[in-house]
Amino acid sequence: MTDPVVPLTIGARYDGVLADGMAHQLRRASQAVNASWQLRSSDLTPAQFAVLQVLDERESLDQKTLGALAAVDRSTLTPLLDRLLARDLITKSTDPGNRRRQLIALTPAGHERAALGRRQAQETSRWIEDLLGPERLATLTLLLKELGDAGRDQQPGSNRS
Repeated sequence: MTDPVVPLTIGARYDGVLADGMAHQLRRASQAVNASWQLRSSDLTPAQFAVLQVLDERESLDQKTLGALAAVDRSTLTPLLDRLLARDLITKSTDPGNRRRQLIALTPAGHERAALGRRQAQETSRWIEDLLGPERLATLTLLLKELGDAGRDQQPGSNRS
């Protein structure tokens, strides 16, 4: 006996049924991943972790470069950095080569929190891998990276549409 053929229409084209919409399913998946993250890290958002991780990898950066590498827009980045500064996880200093530019760097506590965040991110990734399996997780990750990279062209001020 063979399994019935299920038409592959979900997500293929949005036909007005919300549950079939790819964007709706991406939002639901994002909510699930964020909930999993929050179970492991109630004091650090995924965006805050991204900023700490980028700084841990690159040392000090100006705010514009940091935002681009962490994929955090300017209007979100400024208050995010203020919260990290208040928690003594980052420092801000004036760039000696360009006094209008602020350099952002991790404090020792910021390096420690970034390391803990990496462990929490690994736990969240293991949860997803347990759900999907390693091959599907790898495929999903590549597809999401491609979609995220293409999304940069959809930002206000980009020359592409």
